[in-house]
Amino acid sequence: MKETDYYDLMKDFEAEEIEPMVGIFWFLPEEHRLFEVYASSLSQSKMVNGRTTYHKLHKTIWQAKKCRDRAKGKGNSVYYQDYTQVPRGRAFYDKGNFIVKVGSWYEPYEAELRELVEDAFNLPDDFVFEIGKHWELGHGWNEDQLDDFFGD
Repeated sequence: MKETDYYDLMKDFEAEEIEPMVGIFWFLPEEHRLFEVYASSLSQSKMVNGRTTYHKLHKTIWQAKKCRDRAKGKGNSVYYQDYTQVPRGRAFYDKGNFIVKVGSWYEPYEAELRELVEDAFNLPDDFVFEIGKHWELGHGWNEDQLDDFFGD
């Protein structure tokens, strides 16, 4: 390969933009990292009530991991605790904006969490955090909270 061809190829790689993603995550504040990040590109995601979102629930993923660890005999698995007791969130796309729903637990970690979420989901830096009751510690899936979950 000629050197000019190599540079042209590298320019093509740089020009490729990674598509922003939507998805779910848990956050481990004591370890300063996201945990169990599940994401899909916008083009591969579902639209629900006008918002584009990832197709699985935190609860479903947590239960599957718990069953796996129980079958493997892992006695000290993080999955044996209630999934709502670990800080978590969900990235949505709505009307040209990215929204990350979280509980009020995020406030002391906002700057750190912003950077982690932006990197994990390839989000623009103008995404917004929204606090929702569903993502508060100790709260889980409840059909009465659908407006909170999906937005108005």
